[in-house]
Amino acid sequence: MLNNMLNLARQPILNHLDEIVGYEFFYRNTYGECVIDDARHATASVLVNLLNQIGSAGAFGDVIAFVNTDGPLLLTDILRTLPKEKFVFELSSSTKINARVHEALRYYSSLGYRFALDNASFHPHYLETFSPIFPFIEFAKFDVTQTDIEQFRFSPNPYGKMKWIAQKVEFYEMAEAYKACGFEYFQGFYFAKAHLITQKRIDPQYAEVMSLFSLLQKDASLDEICEFFKREGSLSLQLIQFLRSAHPEHVEGTSSLREMIERLGKTNLTQWLMLIIYSKSGTKSIDDKNPYTVFAQNRIETMLSLLSKISPSPSEKVIEQTRLIAMFSLLEGLMNVPIQRVVEELKPDIEIEDALITHTGMLGRIYAAALKLEKGNVNGAAVLLHLYTK
Repeated sequence: MLNNMLNLARQPILNHLDEIVGYEFFYRNTYGECVIDDARHATASVLVNLLNQIGSAGAFGDVIAFVNTDGPLLLTDILRTLPKEKFVFELSSSTKINARVHEALRYYSSLGYRFALDNASFHPHYLETFSPIFPFIEFAKFDVTQTDIEQFRFSPNPYGKMKWIAQKVEFYEMAEAYKACGFEYFQGFYFAKAHLITQKRIDPQYAEVMSLFSLLQKDASLDEICEFFKREGSLSLQLIQFLRSAHPEHVEGTSSLREMIERLGKTNLTQWLMLIIYSKSGTKSIDDKNPYTVFAQNRIETMLSLLSKISPSPSEKVIEQTRLIAMFSLLEGLMNVPIQRVVEELKPDIEIEDALITHTGMLGRIYAAALKLEKGNVNGAAVLLHLYTK
């Protein structure tokens, strides 16, 4: 059962007034362990869990998410699909700073993306390696257990106007000492330990993701892409959650997944798929379908089946509305998002909103009947649909 759950660790970052200004997110494998064999996989997994699964609103709300990244990921276009106002990307002291990484940082910084140095140092070798990218960095994080505090008092400041974060602060006196040195932000056990977030995981199979990626590489038509999503409920569900987290403007007012895909565009869709591919690279049992994914697909199919029984020739619009209601409803049950919040944030058309909130109209009755059938209440489902089956 553990393999059907996602794990992600979160630790707050606070300002000098003890107000939370952000959270750092740490990779954990399916057993809750911090075992990193591939930095790119770890970063992609954290981003997929945050954006595709938990959702940014539930994970960090209106504050900033700090996420460790690596050089190779910066050389892709994946960051372009992510909301720059929500993230700060941390560069570890092991990052190889070459000409390509330097140019990538310059480019993303010019677009408004934000970066931090993790485990920054006053060591001459570190400064020689990282100083060329200082103009693109907003935060410098210092491990207080590995840093001589006197350097901040008496050494010249090589970090310019960067905001300093003291991390691994373990007791009051340490926090006060670094405040006196001009530190603005703090992180560590003294304030809060890293908290493990555990949630049901809705995963598309690796083969499905690669099949869709191949379609896009062949410049498939929008019709072909949409047909693929119709068959893969878990991938559709992740896309909706991603758009809700990163690009809600692509969902607002829509009545079909097709509209969302058209607004996102093929290029961004391809980069989103690459993020999922990286998150799955090197994992075991990547083609196992977990029970939550099966449940999600079953709800979609049940609602479409009920629609076909009470409306023998439904329009394509009604079919897509039914599919969208099923997927929006799954955000509530499987991804712990109150349905009222989904409706408020995404502002779907009025028929979808009524179906989800009040279960009214034909589509609302189909949704309510599907919920009855999931609990084995066949008679209750029949009563709900009686008006439409005469």
